[in-house]
Amino acid sequence: MPFPLIPVGIGLLAGVAAWAQFGREKTKMTPERQKIYDAAIRSLKDPAGLEALGIAFKNEGLHTEGNLLLKRAALRQLTPVQKAANRAKWKSGMASKNPKEVLEIADEFEERGATGAAAELRKYARGLLGTPSE
Repeated sequence: MPFPLIPVGIGLLAGVAAWAQFGREKTKMTPERQKIYDAAIRSLKDPAGLEALGIAFKNEGLHTEGNLLLKRAALRQLTPVQKAANRAKWKSGMASKNPKEVLEIADEFEERGATGAAAELRKYARGLLGTPSE
């Protein structure tokens, strides 16, 4: 009986695909990339620029950083009504006396890429808990 080549070919292709996805060494964040990333997070306001940079980082294998830049681009493209809703949500977190609620709101902001707002909420929650700030 001849050796079935189709299952072997499929297995070989699956192995190559797995190696390409998981086996190669991961891209590292170089000091130069870190400077570009930090500057973009701190001061780049242009949604198109953030999006292009996010795609570039993802294409280089820096998916976490690329995704955050893409989230920041999406934040910049929110409508005025959506921005007002975000401000109201942040203000409600800062007015709350329930640290668990504040931390949940901080997690929401972090998930959407609003890292500064999330950091302020977490700092406030630590104050409510009596935990020293970082």
